[in-house]
Order: sequence, then C-alpha cells, then structure tokens
Amino acid sequence: MRLDKKAIYPIQEWDITEDKFDRKHNYRNETTFSLSNGYIGTRGTFEEAYAFDIDTGLEGNFVNGFYEREKIRYGEANFGSPLFSQSLLNLPNLKETKLYIDGEEFDMEQGTMEDYQRTLHMKDGVLERKMVWRSPQGKRIKIEIKRLVSFEMKNIMSISYEVTPMNFSGEIRFVSRLQADVENHTRKTNPIVDYGPFGRKLEPEKLFGDEKRLYYKGITQNSRLTVACGSAHKIVSEDAVVETSTEFGELDAALTLKITGCEGKKITLEKMICYSTSLDMDEEKLETFVEQTLYAAQEKGYLKLEQAQKRYMQSFWNVADIEIRGEESASLQQGIRFNLFHVLQSAGRDGRTGMGAKGLSGEGYEGHYFWDTEMYVLPVFVYTEPEVAGKLLDFRYSTLDQARARARILGHEKGALYPWRTINGEEASTYYPLGTAQYHINADIAYALSLYLQVTGDTGYLKEKGAEMFIETARVWADVGSFAKNKDGKYCICCVTGPDEYNVLVDNNFYTNLMARENLKDAVAAVAYLSEKEPELFERLKEKLGFSEDELELWKRIIDNMYFPYDEERDVYPMDDGFMMRKPWDETKIPEEKRAWLYENYHPLFIMRHRMSKQADAILGMYLHSNLFEEDEIRRNYDFYQEVTLHHSSLSTCIFGIVACDIGYYDEAYRYFAESARMDLDDHHNNFYAGIHAANMAGTWQAIVNGFAGVRCQQSALKFKPWLPKRWERYSFKMRFRGSLLKVEVSKGQARFVLEEGDSIRFFISGKEVMIHEKGGEYIEKI
Repeated sequence: MRLDKKAIYPIQEWDITEDKFDRKHNYRNETTFSLSNGYIGTRGTFEEAYAFDIDTGLEGNFVNGFYEREKIRYGEANFGSPLFSQSLLNLPNLKETKLYIDGEEFDMEQGTMEDYQRTLHMKDGVLERKMVWRSPQGKRIKIEIKRLVSFEMKNIMSISYEVTPMNFSGEIRFVSRLQADVENHTRKTNPIVDYGPFGRKLEPEKLFGDEKRLYYKGITQNSRLTVACGSAHKIVSEDAVVETSTEFGELDAALTLKITGCEGKKITLEKMICYSTSLDMDEEKLETFVEQTLYAAQEKGYLKLEQAQKRYMQSFWNVADIEIRGEESASLQQGIRFNLFHVLQSAGRDGRTGMGAKGLSGEGYEGHYFWDTEMYVLPVFVYTEPEVAGKLLDFRYSTLDQARARARILGHEKGALYPWRTINGEEASTYYPLGTAQYHINADIAYALSLYLQVTGDTGYLKEKGAEMFIETARVWADVGSFAKNKDGKYCICCVTGPDEYNVLVDNNFYTNLMARENLKDAVAAVAYLSEKEPELFERLKEKLGFSEDELELWKRIIDNMYFPYDEERDVYPMDDGFMMRKPWDETKIPEEKRAWLYENYHPLFIMRHRMSKQADAILGMYLHSNLFEEDEIRRNYDFYQEVTLHHSSLSTCIFGIVACDIGYYDEAYRYFAESARMDLDDHHNNFYAGIHAANMAGTWQAIVNGFAGVRCQQSALKFKPWLPKRWERYSFKMRFRGSLLKVEVSKGQARFVLEEGDSIRFFISGKEVMIHEKGGEYIEKI
C-alpha cells in the first residue's frame, strides 16, 4: 500500500468533485461516482456513453442478487466442489442519452470544454455534472445533468438533463437509447476466473418502444432469470413542441426527442429508468409492473424524487454521520463520509439480498457476498439503521436450507454451514483452502446476530429466526472437531482456514476456535431463553430441527474444553498449532513490486510455509471479545502480530487500529485509522476500478466508534472508553441502543453524552455505570 499518494479529488466535507475529465482515470472514477440504493446499482459512466475499451471503462448496471451461472471448469475437481458459478450480471443500459445541437454531437473529447465539473453530493445522494461546451463549429451550450438512484422507489433511477443554448437558437435533439448488447468485463475485473461469464448472457424476449418509453425483457442463458427494464421520457420547456421517433435493432432501441431551442432558454429532459426481475415477482407481471412504476415516477417528476432523496439522506446522516474537527480533519472527514455513503447505498434492504464485498459499484469478486457483511458492515447498521441490519440477517436466514445442504456435503449430519462466497445461498468459492475451509463464516454470522440482538433487544427476532440460526450453526461446531487425547482431552478443530489467507488448512486456528466457542455459548443461551420464556415455541423448533437435550450437553462440554494454541516462550496465542514452526518471513528477499501481491507471484506452498500473516486474524478475535482478555494479554499478542502481519488485505489496518486503542498505543491507532480512512478515495491499492472495498469503508466507522471511543456491547452492556487523537479538537457521533438515540462528543478533557431519543439509557464508561434518565439529559465524564 502506498501512503504517499496525494488526494485525487479536492478536499470538500460533503462532496467529491472531478474538475477535469481525463480518460486514463476514467475506469477508477466510474467506481467513485457509482450510485445505488441496495437494489439497483449503476457505475459512474457518462450519459453520452463513450466507446471505452476494456481497460478504460465499464458500462455497469446491476440488480442486487441477479446473477448468471456457468459450469465451473476444474483441472482436478474434488467431491463437494461447487459445480456452478454465480456472477452478478451486467444488465442492459438505459442511461445512454446522446445530445445533438444543430446536428453536432456533444462529445467531451471533441470541441472545447470551457467548464467541467462532476460532483457526487454525498449529503443529498445525487450525482451532478455541469459543463459549458463549445462545439467544433463554435456553438456554446450549458449542460447540467443530475442523476439519482431512488431510495424512495427502489426500482427507479432518474436523470434530469438540462440544456441551455448560450449563443445560438436551433435544433436540440436528444437520442435516448436502450442498449442490451452488454457483457461483463470478467477478464479485467476478475482475471483469475476462467469460466466467465464471457460474452452476452441475456437472451432477448421482448423489445419495443413508443413516443414516450422503451422496454426490454430478457432471460439469462443458464440461471434462467428474467430481467425487465424500461425508460420513460418527458421534455420540460416553455411552449415546447416535441417531435419524437423510434428506431429498433435486434438488441437496441432508440427514442429521439427533437425540439427547437432558443438562446438563453433552458430545455430539460426528465428520464425515468426502471429495473425489476423474476426474483421479485412472477415473470408475467414484470411488464405491467415496469409500466406502472415508470408512470408513477413520471407523475412525481425528477424534482420530487430528488427532494425525497434528500430527506432520506438527511435522516441517514442525522444518525450515521461522524463529525471531526482539528488538524487533518477536512481530509479525513471527506474520507469517512465517502465511505459511509457507499456503505449505505450498497446494502440490500429486502431481506432477500445481502451486500457484496464491492457493493453494486462494479464486477469485482463477481458480486459475491462474503463475511465482510457480518463482521464489518453490519455493526455499522446495528448502531445506526437497525432495520437494515435486520434485513441483512434475514438474507442469511432465508438461505438456511442451502447452508444445511452444504453441511451435508461436507459430511455433517446435522446443522448448517454457510457458504464462504455466494449470491443465491450456494457456495461459489472454487478454491476450498481459501473458501469452504473458512468455517469461521458460521461464527461470524452468529456474532453479528448476537450483536444485533444485544443492541436492539429484538427478542422477536430471536424467537422467529435467531434461535434457529444459532442452533444450526452450533451443530456444525459440535461435529467438526474432537476431544483430543494428546491435547489433554481439549476440543480441537483441525484443517480449517481462519481470516488470514496466507495460513490455510491449519489445526486449531485461534480465531476460529474462539469464535466457535462463543457461537456455542450464544446457542446455549438461546435454547435456555426459549425453554424458559417460550416453551411451546421451543417444542415446535425442537421438532422441526430434531433437536435433543443431549446436544446441549455436548455444546457445554465443548465450551468448557475448547483448545487454544499457546506459546510459552512469547506468552502469546499463535494463529494455529503450526504457526511458530514455520520459517520466519524475510521481506528483504522479496522484490518490492511483488510484496503486495504474493499469491500472484509465488506458489501457495511458498507462502504457507512462512511465519507471516496477510491480515488481522487472532487480533480480530481479541477485538470482538476483548472482555475475555486482560489488557496486558492483548498487548503481548498485538506486539507479536505487529511483527508478522503484512496487511495485504484492506480488511486489516482498521482492526489493528482499534486494538491499538484498547492497549494505549494511540499513535499507532491514529496511523492505522488514517491509512484506512482514504484507502478507496485515494485508490491506495490501485484496484478501485473493480469496485469499492466495502469492509474497509465500514471499518473506518468502527475505527472511530469502536476504537477511539472504545464502544463495545458485550453481555448486553454498552461500554465506552473514549480517547481523543492529539491532532483533533473534537469528534462526535450518534448511535442507537435499545430504542434510544445517544449522541457522543469527545473533546479535549471530556466526553459528553446526550440522550436525544428515548426515555432513559444505561451504559458504562471506563467501567463506571452511568444512567441518563430522560430525553435531553446529559452526562459529562472527564478524560
């Protein structure tokens, strides 16, 4: 990672602005300016749809959960290897709108761009482009284009395209196009994947248009999913006389709207775009739905949709925003808001979809959902938008049957094993040492569920869904390991991969064993709660799952006897049984240009035989369950893992920064936070073109809230241990807890807590219990 990179965009607290178009940065900027609402995602491509090649740009439009499958090719397949892939599919583009003035086509690379500014207004959830263009023949025109993906109407993307002739009167012609000849950029965005999808994967079933709208319906070749999409158009102008015409090709259609423009008078094209799929409704209902939804959006008009967008964003920022004041604050403030904005807009909200590691901003990782959602993203929503957190957990509950089937394939007669990477609930990871072997995914989901229940107090969720998830994940932990005689009868879990992907198929990964034990504790507590509070519901669940009390006793025995590797000489927990035996890593022998991309430059066995770590592993477990360790114990382990961790994953530095706060290493904590805060905005890894790094983005929120402010929710107790970076004057944030909204402001010498919503709240600060008994009440602690 390069830390010497200068800011790519001007430093602005609420905006990201590109003030000059440069083709060589286009691909990256398409990710920066991408928009989504958790259902529709669209990359920041231009309305005029330049013909960029595979290395210069990607016209990407996606619907969360809509995928194509391909038969996976293996040189040597193992039993249980996934047979079919899942890839988020690039869908037909309806954004394209070409502009002609007296027959000259608007093209930023032709004529003269006298003024140019593209701005992502994060506060409002709107992307805006403002330009003054002089055509090759000397005609000057002012263009203002706004785009949003609506949070109010999840199927709608809306564009307002304003044109003002500046030194002429003449013909203004908009050509709105539907382009269905699209394909994924797999060889660019997922270069190690050799099974596709390659080429066009949608088969057209219907394509038509009239004087106001365009419509397309197509079906995927293999997954047999249907997408329907359409656009509706309206010219807003004084005394407008609009001539329209349509043209059709096999895979595209164009609607032309022609009007006479007068010098100094604005003409606006309002364009509504709708997407829906057979995942949401029966295929035969799609056309009517698209037509009715477009009509409803047109009735509202762009202005009302934008106003609704701003209200939604205001509500989000009112709780989720983190304000910083002090040295370097403007740069970091911009980074944090950029990260939160992309996290917000990427999360599925329907209970049927999750959140991809790249959100809906690009094709990276094939659009798959990983543990990133539960361990990094979901905690942000638990404290800020718990309804969204609940919907993300709903996705995992809705795929329990697939997880059960996966457990059977892996030889477990009971329980459920969640996939390492997926879209539809089935395992899509083709390389099991870095995929299926990461059994910790079960415990990660259980941890996120436990955090949600503790913070929200949502016992209804526990009764309806949570207890079943706890039980089914616990069952796998009770079967995957054994009580080993050579380890004094302790429970050992062999041949798994922890979070660190440079140490695979290891015995007794510390993180895995720790998280498995806590997963089992949560399952025991859930069973106890139901048997006491809801005995009839518990009996029904026992019958459904074939659950017996004997299982409970086994879980308790495992909890009491879980094994953890320990090194007496260093007085630390090694990552696994063999970690201390491995050859020490000597980075001086590795060329600098190869250090960040080990798997691309060295055989896996070379990497796996060295004592080093790609990312936070054992340290992550100590962060999540810090109440189980003494501070000196955490410090010893932190010092050790500082020596061996390379931070080759974007998921790593934010975690080390949080733990550094726990043990008083404040300078290191701040450095790690600063590295994480602008990682994507300044493209530290030079791979932002393929999509956002959602986990790191959410990790920067955790770095402040869980790191600097020391927030933990453990055993349903909300705890704080606040600290203020010496470069800052203050920082503040808000968080929801048990139906209350608490504002926290940390400044020089004090931490101030104000109850903004709710009747009362109880929390602990540095071990001391605090109660605020009424709305508007406050408590101040000297620090």
